[in-house]
Amino acid sequence: RQILKAMDKILVATSALPIYRQSAWSASQLGDIPYLGFTLVFTVLIFVIELHLDIRQLKTFYATNTLPKELVKHIPNETFQKSNAYGKDKFLFKIIESTFTFLQGVALIVLGYLPYVWDISASLAEKMAVMTPDYSNLFQEIIITWVFIVLMTIFDTVITLPFSLYGTFVVEEKHGFNKSTLALFIQDKAMTLGLTFVLGLPILSLIVWIIRSAGPHFYFYVWACLCAVSIVLMTIYPTLIAPLFNKYTPLEDGEVKAAIEDLAKKVEFPLTNLFTVDGSRRSAHSNAYFYGFFKNKRIVLYDTLMKQVELPELLAILGHEIGHWKLWHTVQGFFISQIYTFCLFLAFSYVQNTPGMFAAFGFAYPSGASAAPMPVFIGLMLFSQTFWSPVDKVLSLLMTFNSRTNEFAADAYAVKLGMGKDLAGGLIKISIENLSNMVPDAWYSMYHYSHPPLLERLRAIEKHTAAKKNE
Repeated sequence: RQILKAMDKILVATSALPIYRQSAWSASQLGDIPYLGFTLVFTVLIFVIELHLDIRQLKTFYATNTLPKELVKHIPNETFQKSNAYGKDKFLFKIIESTFTFLQGVALIVLGYLPYVWDISASLAEKMAVMTPDYSNLFQEIIITWVFIVLMTIFDTVITLPFSLYGTFVVEEKHGFNKSTLALFIQDKAMTLGLTFVLGLPILSLIVWIIRSAGPHFYFYVWACLCAVSIVLMTIYPTLIAPLFNKYTPLEDGEVKAAIEDLAKKVEFPLTNLFTVDGSRRSAHSNAYFYGFFKNKRIVLYDTLMKQVELPELLAILGHEIGHWKLWHTVQGFFISQIYTFCLFLAFSYVQNTPGMFAAFGFAYPSGASAAPMPVFIGLMLFSQTFWSPVDKVLSLLMTFNSRTNEFAADAYAVKLGMGKDLAGGLIKISIENLSNMVPDAWYSMYHYSHPPLLERLRAIEKHTAAKKNE
């Protein structure tokens, strides 16, 4: 009863929204479920929770003047103070940016941004002479969707550009991490936009075609298609896309290459190539990763990482990364993403033709046998904002927890290889060089961190090392 009363209140409060509605919109299509109202309530709820967590972490930075006892012997106080200063600046900026993003998102929903931009897109498509009987409804929908995405992407890029610039050239620059230039920054943005359109628009067109053509069980075919696309993209990204942004150089013969190859041989890791990447071209932050399918694995080392750690520590870090492969974490991640995609489109298949969902956001739902169906992409967007958003948030929290569990397991694997001490040393050095958060708030890290905080990892490594000695 209380839920029904709450629904009635939300329905009444949002009955006049959004402000812009399509010309053929009718209140009779709204139904009893306040989709727009629930979306606004959930958006506000998540913002308040995340803002509270951000403020908790920011207060922790201001309230903490000394390192935890276990870190004092490893990290100089000067570095800790720099880390705290970096954290304060990042979180103040993050709070401002997230608040702006929240207010913008709410404003766009209230104003009726989606139906407004869709109508503009249809008008532009009409000027392109594609809205005629010579072209099928499917072709017209795809063209309007392309125009819609281009307009939305350009708008989003322009709106977020000041924050991107400030984050890179003020916050990161102030603390010594930014190595990018304005020209390189603009080049990256332009290339990213280009790739988004070149790759994204054809893939989306394929999805629209499948949903329109495959019948009620389209979700299976969409999933199969996206699974194949993801495999293709994972294959071509390291060799065709990533080199557009960075220079990948085969690791030179020498002590480092020989030691990594020996490690790979020892654990039966099918290493075929070793590369270094010029991460220092843009940032002083460091990383290492591997990619490739089956018996064709390649390891990529950031040049910044190779300068920050000693060889034994580098090997321990790679031992951790290989642990993810050995423990099937990469395969696990792939299968989880596929199950997620399948469930998303399965759920969408049940609500894609819900008149009330479209009408709640200002779209006119067509009637009559000859009426064109509602746009697939708009349906997906509204479904994601209404039905799927709470599910996605819960799944995101579960995946964050699973990721932390996998990180602990990969650390334990490195310890089993006898690399516990060097792994701990490497993690400490990386944290120092990257000015990582050394005093994370417990609730903030639990909600956001896909990797456990440094202190938790060091304690776990010490525990596993002690257990290994007692075996």
